[in-house]
Formats: sequence, C-alpha cells, structure tokens
Amino acid sequence: MNKKMWLSIFVVLIALLAGCSNFTGGNESASSSEEGDEFPNQSIDVVIPYAPGGSADLQARIVSDYMKKEFDQTVNVVSKGGGAGSTGMNYIKNSKANGYTIILTAVGPSTLTPNSNDVGYNVTKDFEQISQISEAPYGLAVNSDLDVNSLEELFKKSESEEVTYGTTGAGLHQHVVTSELVSNLEGVNMEHVPFEGGAEAVSALLGNHVTASVNTISELLQHEESGDLKILAVTTKERLDELPNVPTFKELGYDLIGNGAWFGFMAPKGTPDKVVNKLDKTIKNALQDDEVKKQFENAGLPINYLNNEEFTDKVKKENKKNAEVIKSLEE
Repeated sequence: MNKKMWLSIFVVLIALLAGCSNFTGGNESASSSEEGDEFPNQSIDVVIPYAPGGSADLQARIVSDYMKKEFDQTVNVVSKGGGAGSTGMNYIKNSKANGYTIILTAVGPSTLTPNSNDVGYNVTKDFEQISQISEAPYGLAVNSDLDVNSLEELFKKSESEEVTYGTTGAGLHQHVVTSELVSNLEGVNMEHVPFEGGAEAVSALLGNHVTASVNTISELLQHEESGDLKILAVTTKERLDELPNVPTFKELGYDLIGNGAWFGFMAPKGTPDKVVNKLDKTIKNALQDDEVKKQFENAGLPINYLNNEEFTDKVKKENKKNAEVIKSLEE
C-alpha cells in the first residue's frame, strides 16, 4: 500500500471521528437546552399523594389545565395515594430530576409524616420546592351555648376547669399547631381529643362533646353564620373578609408555627433551576388567571401563592418546628 493510499485512509478516519464528535456534541446541546430553554418538550405528570377526588386532585387538575395551554403539552394528573402521603412523595423522590414528574403535595406528607415515622425521605433534602398555591386557614371555635366569648376567656377557663379541643387527628397539622401554642402558655391546660376528620370534630363540638375545636374556616363558617358556633380566633396574618369581627391569633399576641393547611408543587432534588423557575412562573400565571381564580373560589380554596424561594424557606422552617413538636408529643 503506497503513501497516497495511506493518506486517503487517514483523511477518511479523521472525517469520521469529526462526525462522531459533532454528533455527541449535538446530544449534549440538546440535553442542555432540554433542561432549560426548551422545557417542556414532552408530557408532564403531576402526582398527588392522595386518592382521586379530593382537594389535592381538584387543585392539581385546575392548574394542570392551565399548564396544558401554556406549554402546549399533555399534563397528566396521577394519583399515588397511601402511607399518609409517603407513597407519592417517595415516587417523586425516585423519579428523574428533569421537571417532567412533579407533585402537588401538602403540609402533612411534607413536614408531618416524615417526622412521625421513618418513611424514607426528608422534604428539605430530597425535594425542590417550586410554588405554594393555596393555604386554608384554621379557626378555633366553641359552641355558642358556652359562656365564653374570647380566646382569653377560654384559656382562663382551662386554668380551673376541664377544657378539651378537637382536631382532625393526633399528630396532624391542627393538633401540632395548637399543641405548640398551648404548651407555651403558663397555667393553660387543654386536653386534645382526636377525630377521624374535620367533619367529625365539628359534629362533636356542635353536640357539646368537646369544649372547642380547631378546623379549617370552610368547615366552621356555615355554623358560625347560623349562630351555632363562635369562632374565637383565626390563624391568618390579617382578619378575614368573611369574618371581620374575629381577631387573628397574631393580633392577640400569639405566634403560631403554622397558618393553615397549605398545598404546593415540588420536584425531585436536583431538578435544574431553569426548569424549576419556568414551572414556578407558569404556576404563578395560572393563579392570576381569572378562570382559575374563579374555580378556586367556587371550590372554597383560598389561593395563597409563594414563589420558589419563599416556599423553600417556609418548608425549611416549618419542617424544623414541626419535627420538634412531634418529638415532644411522643415523649
């Protein structure tokens, strides 16, 4: 084989290697843009850690419908219930961190369940917080037959008489928030009575089986309007328009570790910032959309948006505080 033939073969090999290099580089470029500017270019799964048909399912579908139009991609709502929300959370934790599988979760599966049991995840270490979308505030109510007209009177009553309060269940958010408050008040002694859900707790209060109850405002409002119950204080930072005469815990001088039952979107840890920011921006736009706002209002779901940074900070702080309270309840 002469030198001219060797040279020809060498040139062909160089060309082939250059082609392979360009091909590889093209893939890297596509991967890079896929993580940011071109996201999303395929369907998205929005997981809920509960059975279909509840509040999480409804909120996920409302926001997902907006996402479909904004992204021009299919957005599926997928139920992964079980384990007090831990099944869905673990599913997301083990999903690819690319933004195509995210979760609409809540305060319970995020900061209560993993602090009560070893469920295989930590909300601050294993997830990226995208956006908070809603927060249903709580109210502390008593039966109207009770000769108590203020929070101070209720606390005073507990110093000398047996006072009980109901919630949706032991170790759940209403219990954790109220327990932390009461435990820091000298002389105040209120015994917790857990129920299997908010409706049962309200029924017990209406029947005078407990002295007070802590529930979402939506569970209490109709009974307050009918005159059967008196709401003594609400957990919001400012007074509610529908309850202008009811003070907040804050204005009465009480700091709470939580203001209500929140829902928010999260993604697996390591999801690129560009993807998280694009999802956050789209969710924010959805919550400002008139049709979306109307659907939330009709469902009695108070929109309360927090961006990525605000939501991350909130989850971090609540997770730490809730862990401390849950540990004290178990002692």
